[in-house]
Amino acid sequence: MTHSTRFGFCVPIFANPGMSFFRTPCYERLDWKATKNAVLECERLGYDSLFVADHVFLGRDGAIFEGWTLLSAFAAMTERMLLAPIHLCDSFRNPALTAKMVATLDVISGGRFVLFYDYGWRRAEFDAYGFAIGVSDEERAARMEEGLIIIKGMLTEERFTFEGRFYQVKEALCAPKPVSKPLPPIWMGETNNEVMVRAIAKHADVFNSMPASVEGFRKKLDVVGEACSAVGRDFGSLGLSLETQILVCRTDTEIDACFERMEKLRPRERSDEDILAQMMATNPALESYGSRKDLEKEFLIGTPDVIVDRLKEYEALGVEHFMLWFMDFPSLSGIRLFAEEVMPKVRSRGSPK
Repeated sequence: MTHSTRFGFCVPIFANPGMSFFRTPCYERLDWKATKNAVLECERLGYDSLFVADHVFLGRDGAIFEGWTLLSAFAAMTERMLLAPIHLCDSFRNPALTAKMVATLDVISGGRFVLFYDYGWRRAEFDAYGFAIGVSDEERAARMEEGLIIIKGMLTEERFTFEGRFYQVKEALCAPKPVSKPLPPIWMGETNNEVMVRAIAKHADVFNSMPASVEGFRKKLDVVGEACSAVGRDFGSLGLSLETQILVCRTDTEIDACFERMEKLRPRERSDEDILAQMMATNPALESYGSRKDLEKEFLIGTPDVIVDRLKEYEALGVEHFMLWFMDFPSLSGIRLFAEEVMPKVRSRGSPK
């Protein structure tokens, strides 16, 4: 049996010029028209999904669009692509309200919503907005799991009651129910927190990894596999996805030119220490970053044929869905080149299911 590998577009909703390790290194300043046009182009080119980050400030000048608002807008702007947040933060929204939002967005999009759920990590955002961050990552992960239990219950039961350590609901009604049955797919990640890993094994339909080399990804799968065994779950029932950065160009010269541009855009003063610390928590190899050689093992960097071969390495580990941050944005060259010369070769090959 074969399956068609899926490719998702990570929407550039913040600008991070010069920071090659974090998502939008050629994007100098946030621009709504550029973001919107890229989404419409991906719909036209045949990308399978779009993903929107969930932060309240991030990148240059802290300027970032609010994720759920954009997902609602994109539901109206697109007809085909799946719609998903990236690590939707439990603590930013009451989970009972989130359940209602999930149901509504799934209905209006015709069943295209994916619930990618998490607990948040960036203390600066919590403190600035008055969100309770809790005493530890473990506590936030435990609170996130209670939130997910509430969301699942409200989306599947007529009325739902729950009395937990962090959240309580009483006879909570959520109507209409989602189009997706019994509920939208649930994605979760990462592996650097034991409480979260157990929750993934219990609740997730898909495990997602942040950017990682093939070897780093393999190590994460070992951790998740052990957690699945501990809760009596068949690891093979868990779908696998990878979020990563990509720089695809027709020639090596073009790739080098893009890295030169990133270097010129790198800010003189560092404002990304907490981001780098979080990235290293999920991928210690990023301790050394910046040059093309540093990042080639961690991200997808190369000409189309090189990218096809790199994707094949991850497919061999079971990855079925790739979330792609195009490093050359706001240029649409990489987005178009990938759709024209990479996607057809990978999809036509198929993979064992």
